[in-house]
Amino acid sequence: MNMKVRKISPSNLSKLLKQEDIFVLDVRPSNYKNRQYLKNTALCPLVLLDTHYQRLPKDKKIVITDPRMKQSPFAHKFLSQQGYDVLGVLKGGVIAWKEKGFPVEETSSNTIFGEE
Repeated sequence: MNMKVRKISPSNLSKLLKQEDIFVLDVRPSNYKNRQYLKNTALCPLVLLDTHYQRLPKDKKIVITDPRMKQSPFAHKFLSQQGYDVLGVLKGGVIAWKEKGFPVEETSSNTIFGEE
């Protein structure tokens, strides 16, 4: 199944986050050295997503991030196939978000998933 992954620019995501209650999911590995996240991000490493995705809210739109948009497209396809309302992935990842001047936090405030 060839599914198109919608990429959301940092500026568009910033606007969306102000307008709607969006669930932001970061799928980077838990041992990834860069610990900068968007505010109120939940962390679930991609390798654990297939066993923990049921914990994600079914009643919210989801945007998926990671540092460089390397893993988020896979998570987008997987969660869409599971029936989640995935708006898209952050184009360029958290690094592009930060480069555009948007705020980051040094830790994920909502790590609801286990370690790798």
